[in-house]
Amino acid sequence: MHAVGFFKYTMHVIKASVEAKDMKRNDIVLIVLLLMVSAGALLGVRHLQNLTASEDGTARVFYQGELVLEIELKDGSATAHHEDVIIDMDEHIYIVPGNLGDVTIRYRDHQVEVIDETSPRNICQHQGRTNSPYKPLTCLPNDVVIRIQRATDSDGIVQ
Repeated sequence: MHAVGFFKYTMHVIKASVEAKDMKRNDIVLIVLLLMVSAGALLGVRHLQNLTASEDGTARVFYQGELVLEIELKDGSATAHHEDVIIDMDEHIYIVPGNLGDVTIRYRDHQVEVIDETSPRNICQHQGRTNSPYKPLTCLPNDVVIRIQRATDSDGIVQ
């Protein structure tokens, strides 16, 4: 259910409860306050994702916890770290292994997205595109995770 649909449904339930005199004024105030806090938190997370977006970072693809592919977000060039990874540089399509079958990733406009995979509900395909470290793409049934590493991030140890 989308946020707007949820909000409309909640308002309908509140209105029906008020008309039936099941709710008191304080109940309504509490519900409205919780809705406002929830909406603010959602907007804050979205804003954080946009602030941390990286056009020159690297999408790092992990299968069963092992790094299998790196995709440069500035140009879509890729480095395979696993023998079963297939790279089509003409179409910017990358195929990595998954537990239930291959997972197909596409690079476009400095972002990556999953465009095909085999799983019960295909949730991974519906996660959309990402170029933010705060929005990893996770395909749990296939044990594939795509994490974004900004160009300024470091894997080194700070002493």
